[in-house]
Amino acid sequence: MYNEHKVSQNLSGVKMDITQLKYLAAIVENNFNISQAARQLYISQPALSKAITMLEKEANLQIFERLKGRLIELTTDGQLIFEHAKLIINHHDELMSLLEMRSRMGEGDVLLGIPPLVITALFSDFLSLVREKNPKMNVTVIENGGKSLEEMVTSGKLDFCVMVSPESFRNSKFIEIPLHKSEYAIFVAENHPLIDKQRISWNDLNNEDIALCDESFKTYHLFVDYIQSQNIEPHSLLTAYSWDYLFASIRKSNKITFLPDASQNIFNMNGVKMLRFENPMPWNISFVYRKKSNYTTAEKYLIDFVKSYFKK
Repeated sequence: MYNEHKVSQNLSGVKMDITQLKYLAAIVENNFNISQAARQLYISQPALSKAITMLEKEANLQIFERLKGRLIELTTDGQLIFEHAKLIINHHDELMSLLEMRSRMGEGDVLLGIPPLVITALFSDFLSLVREKNPKMNVTVIENGGKSLEEMVTSGKLDFCVMVSPESFRNSKFIEIPLHKSEYAIFVAENHPLIDKQRISWNDLNNEDIALCDESFKTYHLFVDYIQSQNIEPHSLLTAYSWDYLFASIRKSNKITFLPDASQNIFNMNGVKMLRFENPMPWNISFVYRKKSNYTTAEKYLIDFVKSYFKK
């Protein structure tokens, strides 16, 4: 059992800095191999040995058990110090990361492309929060269909792009950060003939009237390419830019619209029902930007903020 009172008495007046604690942790984590720990810490073995000896001398405690001059394990006091050292190191590293992130906050402009439905489903809180945290950075959001945004980021007209189903875009010149995974579904009026199905098959769309977003959206191309590959033939295909219009068009008709399942949390579902596919098409969202050797402070900040926000 640890004698914390004894340790605290012995450590009275002793100053341990973070470097000494990291030396101690590195030795333990490398199975008491001084040479290996020294390489990890980028210092010489004699310097590390001297630092540990000085730490024990200053603390007036034996931290390591030794056998023929070699470190073999921690003493009881050493184990107690090590447990506290791990916590202190973690808190220190978190603080340094926070300070580094804050220090990189600088004035700057970035252009961010986001499809309309995605901005409502995933980015409404994000955009207000990033502006609150870093008022010196100006994020200009370009709201357009996913297909159009892909072309813009590829041609360099956008700094960043939020993409739908990026697997069809993947390019070695770009970096992709996955943000969200979900699936597409269909939405119909509550009196539609398909309403009693638990799950629908793609073949159920044969001879149906489909309301779909226009060609500027990635969803249009994903849907059309897939039904053509499966020889599925709708009766008609109505396209529109407005997602609100598509949703409204099905409410009092037998039309079907094809949308991400997140739409049920965005649009008024009164009189409308969502039906899932037996074999659904994924609705995956990623944050995409071009690889380059140097990023502005504003670009670096936004990249870090995206990683932190969507890690939750």
